[in-house]
Amino acid sequence: DKLPKQEIKLTRQNIFLRDRHVCQYCGKEFPARDLNIDHVIPRDKGGEGTWENLVCSCVRCNTRKANKLPAEARMFPIQEPRKPRWRPFHGYTTGRQELAHESWRHFIDPARSQVSVSS
Repeated sequence: DKLPKQEIKLTRQNIFLRDRHVCQYCGKEFPARDLNIDHVIPRDKGGEGTWENLVCSCVRCNTRKANKLPAEARMFPIQEPRKPRWRPFHGYTTGRQELAHESWRHFIDPARSQVSVSS
């Protein structure tokens, strides 16, 4: 009855997915190649490499914030960074976006041509 607890790996790509490829400082959307990962609290000031301290940022904002605390730089993330929650039958939640394992696509999102309705 109980499903094993699933963890979402903390990777660069998963942070981009969680933040929907949106810079968390200026609010603009960018392709992955134009994004960086920013430590909200810099590592040398006690910040860790955790879901709650890492956000997407564009090169310009990352350079502007540099190695400062958010209050020092007057730059705060648009959304509070949080660890995404895994949902067993849908993949995991990344804000508004749901990511499902490919093997479930047939059941979750079937093409209209494959669905027959009987009355």
